[in-house]
Amino acid sequence: MTGFQIFLLVLLGIVLFFVFVLSIPVRVILAYDDKIHVSVKYLFLKFDVLPLGPKKEKKPKAPKEPKPKEEKKPDATPKEKKPNPILEMIKANGHDGMIDVISNLGRVLGTYGGKLFKSVVFNRLELDISVGTGDSAATAVKYGQTCQKVFPVMGFICSNNLVRKYDINVEPDFLANRTEGKFYCDMSICIRKITNATLAMVVRLIFKVLIKFLTGAKKNNKENEETKTQTMKG
Repeated sequence: MTGFQIFLLVLLGIVLFFVFVLSIPVRVILAYDDKIHVSVKYLFLKFDVLPLGPKKEKKPKAPKEPKPKEEKKPDATPKEKKPNPILEMIKANGHDGMIDVISNLGRVLGTYGGKLFKSVVFNRLELDISVGTGDSAATAVKYGQTCQKVFPVMGFICSNNLVRKYDINVEPDFLANRTEGKFYCDMSICIRKITNATLAMVVRLIFKVLIKFLTGAKKNNKENEETKTQTMKG
């Protein structure tokens, strides 16, 4: 084997290794039972994000002696403010151009967020809510409002994502004085899909937002220069 072939094999091995590592999902576990618990798992590593452990007490620092302030001499010549190039380009795009740029930006970010959300896999999703207010009529009304908020969200998740196991339970408790709830969510996020969606978003931002922003500024600047020359000639 030649040196170039060995180099290609090594490069292919590195690419396959990174593809394999990025294809391993990151597991995020969210739980609520009077306290919020958040943990992240990747391979054999586990990080507890919430609840946080007890903070270490910081040692008191010795007070620093105040330094004498030096009197600044006023500058004789005032400095001229340089124009901000970004603000100048925003002004050059005009009202309609900026609305077009903002709408394109919203579309790109919207599709990016949708792809990220659809890439999430819910391994286990559990929700248990007991609705109670101490008054039977108020409990019935609040139970209906809770169902109206909870089930459409859960239906949206189940219809757009892969949900392996779920259990949603909302019940009225006419004897309880307050509403109680428990929540558990075990979801997997693929890093490779996030990187692919991010690269696609960057490309769309360049071609659909940045280039249009720059070309719009150039066109408006040319039109302004032409109108100025016409007024000078007139």
